[in-house]
Amino acid sequence: MKPLHTTLLSLALAVSLAACATPQPTPTPVPTPVAEAIPSPMPSATPARPTAAPTAAPTAAPPTAIPEPRDPLFDPRRISYAYQFTGSEIQALLEQRGSALAPVRFQVGDRSQSFTDVLVGISSLYSISPQLLLALMELHSGAVSSGGSANLAWAMGYQGDNGGRRGLYSQLRWGARELRYAVRDYTLRNPADPPPPLVFADGSRQQVSADISFSRYVLARVLAPTTGPGGLGWYLDSLVNTYARLFGDPRDPPTDWPALAQPFLTRPMADLAPITSFFDHDAPFLRQNGSLETYWGRQETDASFAYDGHTGWDYAMGPPDKVFAAAAGSVIFAGNSDDGCATPARAVIIDHGNGYRTLYWHLARISVEAGQQVSAGDQVGVAGESGCANGAHLHFQAQYLGRDVDPYGWCGAAPDPWAQSAAGQVSVWLWADMPSPCGPPAPGVVVVDDGGPGFSSSGDWQLSDVGYGGGSRYAASSFPGSAAQPWRAAALAPPLLALWHPQLPAAGRYRVLAYIPYALNGLDESRELRYVIRHSGGESSVAVNSEDARNWWADLGTYDFTPDGALVLGGSLAGDLRRGVWIDAVAFVPVR
Repeated sequence: MKPLHTTLLSLALAVSLAACATPQPTPTPVPTPVAEAIPSPMPSATPARPTAAPTAAPTAAPPTAIPEPRDPLFDPRRISYAYQFTGSEIQALLEQRGSALAPVRFQVGDRSQSFTDVLVGISSLYSISPQLLLALMELHSGAVSSGGSANLAWAMGYQGDNGGRRGLYSQLRWGARELRYAVRDYTLRNPADPPPPLVFADGSRQQVSADISFSRYVLARVLAPTTGPGGLGWYLDSLVNTYARLFGDPRDPPTDWPALAQPFLTRPMADLAPITSFFDHDAPFLRQNGSLETYWGRQETDASFAYDGHTGWDYAMGPPDKVFAAAAGSVIFAGNSDDGCATPARAVIIDHGNGYRTLYWHLARISVEAGQQVSAGDQVGVAGESGCANGAHLHFQAQYLGRDVDPYGWCGAAPDPWAQSAAGQVSVWLWADMPSPCGPPAPGVVVVDDGGPGFSSSGDWQLSDVGYGGGSRYAASSFPGSAAQPWRAAALAPPLLALWHPQLPAAGRYRVLAYIPYALNGLDESRELRYVIRHSGGESSVAVNSEDARNWWADLGTYDFTPDGALVLGGSLAGDLRRGVWIDAVAFVPVR
């Protein structure tokens, strides 16, 4: 905070606002061979839920009245996830069975990494269950239960590409990527069209029907290149039996997996950093399909929202910016990830024990080790540009039950397309330290939205349909003059003003937050957006860099207030000229 230039300035603004403010209207919230193409029932997508209210503790799943049906081949959720089966459990299984995989190490870039480390990293990156990958290796080479290494060169059974995939590391990467491509291709197609044909070991191709089930197609895609058309049915049955022998019947629906969590994450950086890429709810497969759909339910094509198919969020960070654990958990991967780039990506993955993982990619330096327990706010590394990064940044990714999700939830009016996808998952607001812009506030939190009760404004603000509660308003900034910048002329036009006046439930200490939308309005964001807060101790002035704060809540400080004495004043007066000024919700969060 910094003191106001003069108390008279804030008083003049307040008087001006009281004289000319007029209430504005509230914005409107906006085992049969696949070749025969015998269809299996399509797995039902999990229905989208409204964004959860921000509280700290996870909630238990409501009791299910009717048991879920058993999948005829392989429960589709088990393709993506294995609950409580990460590094230590994998290594224990391999050692217990005397597997030749247990002592294997690979050189990945400048790091020597165990087979278990590589398996955890690659299965998390591609959203493929490590149990499924181990079952495939056991089926083709007996690698999980055998101490011999004779068959490891063709551990996944794939001898195509003129033998170019020979070797355990290449086989593992091929299997994980082929499964990922099958999931992607099944999801991105028009549902009325069949997915791409199966390609067998002899090069022959076979079309499948448009209504083939998700699990049957994905498993057939990874098995077909290892056999001929006549052997596919046997391989599908054998894979199910192999998986069942190692891990239990894959046709059974999971009954002990964690329910969706209430918010528990904190931002993985010390200071706000500009967002450079959104999560794509349309199809987060790192493959372009024409548009990016943000969590506001808007189709965006402008480069400001970065690239189509993005699996997480990018923040403009680089050395020496520290990256922190977003929540407590166990580090399940800390090393180099071979993403098919010129150099490996340095990455960290944390399992939070509640069905969620967070991934931190493109690091310049790693500060933790696999198996280490971390608390929220512990440093895990330094942001960088390793791997497939186009410039230094932090790629932050969240997964629920192995599938990518958006930690900002879903605020669109229509159902979330990713939640309805066969390969998708439900996204809910996961940030514990800030309220959702489209969900109900937590108990005790008072939000004054623009256009709602307690808000008034003057001047010709432009309206936007992006923002808290489905809308916001904006204007070009005007410069009031400054002794520190005498060479810059002050604006002559009267400023546009906005006032937030909450009715607080009780006197006490509150944290004041101002929401800054992320939307295109033809203006660059103000780097010195100004607010005046009236509290029990007087008045305080706060400047916000809205380039860094957009799509988030700017922290205006913590103050003591009486129930009806709190006021927040904002407007178009800023420390720069003709840049974007946003007016949206202000939240008052009780501090206990």
